[in-house]
Amino acid sequence: MEAWDISKSVSQYCIDLWGEGYFAINQQGNIVARPERNGAEIDLYEIVRTVSQRGIPVPVLLRFDGIIRDRIKRMNESFVRAREEAGYGGNYLGVFPVKVNQQRHVIDTIRMAGRDYGLGLEVGSKPELCAVLAVHDTPGGLILCNGYKDDEYIELALMAGKLGRRPIIIVEQLYELEQTLRLAERLGVQAEIGIRMKPVSKGAGRWETSGGDRAKFGLTTPEIVSAIEKLKQHGKQDCLKLLHYHIGSQITSISAIKKVLREATRMYTEIAKLCPGLCFFDVGGGLAVDYDGSKTNFQSSMNYTVEEYARDVVYSIHHACEEAGIQAPTIVTESGRAMIAHHAVLVFQVIDTAPAHDAVAELESPPSDHELLSELQELYSKLSVKNCVESVHDAVSLREEILERFIQGEISLLERAYADKSFWHLIAKVRKVSTELKFVPEDIEKLDEQLKDTYFCNFSVFQSLPDSWAIDQLFPIAPIHRLREQPTRRAILADMTCDSDGQIDHLIDLKDVKSYVTLHPLKYGESYYLGAFLVGAYQEILGDLHNLFGDTNAVHVDLDSEGKVKLTHVVEGDTVREALGYVQYEPQDLTERLRMSIEEALKEGKISNEEGAKIQKRYKEALEGYTYLYVEGN
Repeated sequence: MEAWDISKSVSQYCIDLWGEGYFAINQQGNIVARPERNGAEIDLYEIVRTVSQRGIPVPVLLRFDGIIRDRIKRMNESFVRAREEAGYGGNYLGVFPVKVNQQRHVIDTIRMAGRDYGLGLEVGSKPELCAVLAVHDTPGGLILCNGYKDDEYIELALMAGKLGRRPIIIVEQLYELEQTLRLAERLGVQAEIGIRMKPVSKGAGRWETSGGDRAKFGLTTPEIVSAIEKLKQHGKQDCLKLLHYHIGSQITSISAIKKVLREATRMYTEIAKLCPGLCFFDVGGGLAVDYDGSKTNFQSSMNYTVEEYARDVVYSIHHACEEAGIQAPTIVTESGRAMIAHHAVLVFQVIDTAPAHDAVAELESPPSDHELLSELQELYSKLSVKNCVESVHDAVSLREEILERFIQGEISLLERAYADKSFWHLIAKVRKVSTELKFVPEDIEKLDEQLKDTYFCNFSVFQSLPDSWAIDQLFPIAPIHRLREQPTRRAILADMTCDSDGQIDHLIDLKDVKSYVTLHPLKYGESYYLGAFLVGAYQEILGDLHNLFGDTNAVHVDLDSEGKVKLTHVVEGDTVREALGYVQYEPQDLTERLRMSIEEALKEGKISNEEGAKIQKRYKEALEGYTYLYVEGN
């Protein structure tokens, strides 16, 4: 057999395809992050060991701020080149939608990285607006105000202009226009207004229904005409500064982007003729992330690049404006997913396995001479390539008969246990010999799917990878070390929750979705760490407290001026006390109730004073501890 090497691990886990240059494997066989896609590397395994030694256990979310900086730089440079190639006269501004990741340190990194590019922020609620008003200190920085709005929301946004910000209130329901004009007049300020159109064209991928006639947000063409007439009635047509549309997140096909651009650019040029103050064209989000590295229009991929996207957006707007004789607007994009998905990696530990049965040379002797067990043993010994299909059918029938006999009390527990074990050994042997078949029958394929190990992992799918559970989103998952060794076990991943949905059995593959990930056998006394990659968009804020597993620890990792690794921020995960507080349990009350139970047990002589003190001490320690398991060697 050919020796295993790093290049085979790169291919096994498709790291060179989905990693976009940000992740690679070093000579030690560990995955490294390359924040600038070249040069200095950050060893994920060494970081995990370092933070563990500092008392920060896994699961831990590693955030690489340098990747955020590089993503923002790459997007801006792509639009600069596209504008130069097209001879485009307008500017470009990126805007980050805060809903994609509201974490304070993430927003701070985005703000600082985007300052030289004039990066703006988009909010969709009053709480998001309150956060952005306080932290977005870029002079003249755009604040795009989306979502449903009450008077308080709109007033806050309007007054932000007096603080040196540039809020644009985007009308997504027609009544918001009258509301905004009324409040602006009351405050004595000039509102800057945007309109969100509802394109008939749809996106492509999982969120394609965000566009089209039945879209949740946006004005129809008749409503846009009504809005313009309303502005004219108030003498405020110059207040209309921006046209916006959005056809969904993770648009997988460039053809869908081109199609909606044809419709939207025509709408822009028509409105610009009526409202000469119009100067921003916001093409929304949708720039996808290639989660599986296949570069296709599959829902977890994309069949285009950032550079191609920029060229198509710029060319479409340039062509439409030239044809209509309209001044080129400032192009605005809201590519939040593409901006930050790559920067975060969830690292978690495998703490146990339930291995599938392997083929053996011969079965153990049965615990009795029961005829059904003898038949099963004979099936195993005579199994060959020629009869493997027939043997599977016979084995399935035998197993069903053994189960029925067990229910009727004619077969003992030991006999049934032997039969079950032998059945799976036989299926494993069938899998081995069936590789010589030109065509593998469906019956064998279905049984083969069950021959996978279960790797139990110290994390919660519902808290850290909610999209994996909710919408079958694919995330690249790979060991972060031992990649000089050949992985030999086909595994599904099970989390720590008491929920059968708390597992991952759909994983990336170049040509298809796999039902397993190939991993290494555990080594006694050694920790085994896996990483879930590209988890920087939406996952933290959508995560929930199933089984009261709370937020994980998070560590911001960066490089200093000398290229050395530094930890810039450590955000501690939830303690048990905090998780209980979220569901209205007061820890002080709980402690007192436990004390009363201890007193009652002491009174009845059920426990000693020492035992009572030990229970109380352990309880208090648990309240202050991590919601996840403490694993020896972590």
